[in-house]
Amino acid sequence: MKNSIFVLVCCLWTNLLFAQKPLSETNGEKFQIAVAMPFCGKQLMENPNHKNAAIANACRQYYEGFILALDSFKKNETPIEIKVYDTQRDTLVLRKILEKKEILNSDLIVGPVLKEGNEMMLGFCEKNKIFHVSPFLTLTKSKIENPYLISVYPDLSYYGNFILDDIVRTGDQSANIIVLSGKESNDKVLSASINSLKSKYPNYSFKNVEIGKYTDLKLAYKLGKINHIIVSSENEFLVNSALRFMADSNSFVDMQVYGLKKWLEFTSINIAQYEQLKVKIISPFYFNYADPNNKLFIEKYRERFFTEPSEYAVTGFEQASFFISSLIQQNGQLNAIEKQEKNKPLSNWFLIGRRPGGKSLQNSKLNILYFKEGRLERLDF
Repeated sequence: MKNSIFVLVCCLWTNLLFAQKPLSETNGEKFQIAVAMPFCGKQLMENPNHKNAAIANACRQYYEGFILALDSFKKNETPIEIKVYDTQRDTLVLRKILEKKEILNSDLIVGPVLKEGNEMMLGFCEKNKIFHVSPFLTLTKSKIENPYLISVYPDLSYYGNFILDDIVRTGDQSANIIVLSGKESNDKVLSASINSLKSKYPNYSFKNVEIGKYTDLKLAYKLGKINHIIVSSENEFLVNSALRFMADSNSFVDMQVYGLKKWLEFTSINIAQYEQLKVKIISPFYFNYADPNNKLFIEKYRERFFTEPSEYAVTGFEQASFFISSLIQQNGQLNAIEKQEKNKPLSNWFLIGRRPGGKSLQNSKLNILYFKEGRLERLDF
């Protein structure tokens, strides 16, 4: 662990330049990207179990995937310069970083990671007109209205639109939609977003059932229609209890269940039950280990870092691939990123658009996952 941290700390003081030609042959033109994240290198060198270890290790793995993606741009005619900064999870440190001339000359900033840092970027972006990517943040709880902020993960309120669009794609003209929700704040966000769409789908019926009273599904269920059960809860006990009730009852036919990515992290998953109920998991992340391109990524990552890639490493690779390609396509400008067609750098799709009802940008592509013969697969459309 300490060796990995040491390598990263060294990298933080090194400018990475990837190009086919030296600057002297490109009239000094280059794309400049700043990576400003809480690596907390010094803190972890002193204490690997520091309170910031979790976020620091996630950022380190992200950065490892990020620099691995740079291999694809070595032949780019315009040099790509990467400058890396450790924000140390300290807003005062971030403020000093944002005053640096190199940051002001950036074409893109990757980071910050946490809510406080992203809030600080609002004034900076308004003044300097520089886009920045928040690698992990969603705008579910952080309502930051910054037209230069790009959140790679869509907020939960968008999930409602996405699920209803999927129901429309199935061709169901008169769906019965039952929202099975809990009492947590995220549960309420998703259920509220679905209920807000009632006027948009006048032929659909909408009903709400508290997940703690899942037996009331019998009252909301309608014969002769396809019943779409959207479970906006991540409580393992309640979710499993509700699924077991639906699977064991002879009263339910023509059902389609929607769930969330967190379900895949439950300690107990009844895959046969998921298949029986046709469960669709809505997730911002998917990685198919059988895909040849993904296998190649794993091999290269192992060779470079002597370990298995995490979800953060995959995310870093994909985001670097997508946003650097976008910079190249738009000659260093990202103003037209909303007009780009969807793109899949490795395993996940990117389609950047304005957040509904807001100013910030976010990825509008989510994955629909399901189990087939015991294997987790993705519905491609």
